[in-house]
Amino acid sequence: MPIEVTMPKLSPTMESGVIAQWLVKVGDAIKEGDALADIETDKATMQMKSYDDGVIAHIDHAAGDEVALGARVMVLAKKGEDPKQVAAGVTGAKKPEAKAAAPADAAGNGKRPAEEPEADDGEEAVAVSGGRVRSSPLARKIAAEARIDLARVPGTGPGGRIVRRDVEDFLAGKTQAPAAKAPAPPKSAPAAATAPAAAPRTPIPAARISTAPLEEKRIPNSRMRKTIAQRMAQSKQTVPEIHVTVDVRVDKLAALRETLNKELAAEKVKLSVGDFVTKAVAVALRRHPALNATFEPDAIIRHGEVNIGIAVALEEGLIVPVLHHADELGLIEIRRGSEGLAAAARGGSLAGEQLSGGTFTISNLGMYGVKQFDAIINLPEVAILAVSAAEKRPVVEGDAIVVGTVMSLTLSADHRAVDGATAADFMRTLKNLLEEPARMLL
Repeated sequence: MPIEVTMPKLSPTMESGVIAQWLVKVGDAIKEGDALADIETDKATMQMKSYDDGVIAHIDHAAGDEVALGARVMVLAKKGEDPKQVAAGVTGAKKPEAKAAAPADAAGNGKRPAEEPEADDGEEAVAVSGGRVRSSPLARKIAAEARIDLARVPGTGPGGRIVRRDVEDFLAGKTQAPAAKAPAPPKSAPAAATAPAAAPRTPIPAARISTAPLEEKRIPNSRMRKTIAQRMAQSKQTVPEIHVTVDVRVDKLAALRETLNKELAAEKVKLSVGDFVTKAVAVALRRHPALNATFEPDAIIRHGEVNIGIAVALEEGLIVPVLHHADELGLIEIRRGSEGLAAAARGGSLAGEQLSGGTFTISNLGMYGVKQFDAIINLPEVAILAVSAAEKRPVVEGDAIVVGTVMSLTLSADHRAVDGATAADFMRTLKNLLEEPARMLL
C-alpha cells in the first residue's frame, strides 16, 4: 500500500506550515531520514524529513503553499509498487503533479525553485508605469497591498515573471529596482553635445552623513514575526511580572575562564561568560525548583528536568532552542551544545525536539554592551533571566573603592507562581555561584 506523507509537527505551537521549497521531485527514490522540504513554521524554517523508504509518486502542494498540520503533502510508492500506477490512483490532489513538484536544483546551477504554481490562466501582463509586466496573482496582490510599482521589482520566474518571493525580497530591501536607462538627448537640442563638461565634484568625505531621503518600506510580517508578536503580547497581558536585579562581581569567574581557555586551546574550545551563567542557572534551579516550572490555571508544574532555553537572535526574529538536561552538563558540554543550537538555528536545521521541553529561558544581550534590561517571560515558563554586559565599575571592597568587573542580572518571574522572596532567594544563590564559581562543584 502506498505511503501518505503528512505535514509533521515541527514546533510545539505549530498549527500549519508553509512549504518554502521542495528538496525532492516526483520520481526520486528516498530513504528514511532524507530531507524532503524546507518548511516555514511559526518558529523558524525547518526541514521536513522522511520516516520511510520509497519513490515519490505524487506531490500535493507547490512551494509557497500553506498546509495544515496532519494534511497530506505527498504519496510514496513502496518497494515493489509502480510509482505511475500509485500516482494514477491518488485522490484529492490539490494540483497537478507537474505544477506541485518544485524541486531544488540538484545541479547547483543557482536557479531558485518555483515559489508558486506557474498556471498560465492566473498570469497576466499587467500595465504599470514602466510598461507591461508579467506577474503572478499573488505577487500582484502583495504589491497592491504594499502600494509598490511592479515595474520596480526584478522578476526571477520563467521569462522574468515576478512571483511572490520577488515582491517580498524587494520589500525587505534584498533586491533593488533595475537601473533606468538614461533617455536619449532631444534631436532639437544638439548644443548639449558640445557643451563643456561640468567641473568634477569634490568627493564627499566618508564620515559625512548622507542626507538622502530614506525609502519608505512595507515589510510583510512573516509567520515567525506574527507568532512572536502574539506570544509577547499574551505574556505581557496575562502575566503579573516581578523583576529582581542583582549586580554580580565576576572577577574570579573571568580569571577562571582565562585559565580554562588556555588549557582548552588544543581542543578548540573557548568558554564564554554566558557558559558559566548557564551552568550557574542550572545549579541554582536544582536548589530552587519553584523557578524550574510552568504555570497552568489549575496547577503549577515543577519539572523533573532542567532544560534551559537559550534565546538566539535571527534576522527574521527571536528563537529559543533548548539545552536539555543542562544541570547534568559540564562547561565544555554546555559550550558545544550552545554553539550547536545557535548554528542550527541560524542554518534553519533545528529539529523539533530542540525547540520543545524548555523549563527556563536565558536571554543574553551582554555582547551588545547592554547594562541592564527586563526580558519578557516565555510562556508557559514562570521565569526568564536577562544577562547584561560584564563591565568595569567602581565597587566597595571593605572601606575602599576599587575597580571590579560587574555584571547585572535581572530575573522576570510570574508572580502568580513565584513570590518575591522566592525570586530574591534564587538570585542570591545565582550571585553566590557566579562570584565564587568553585561553588558550582559542591
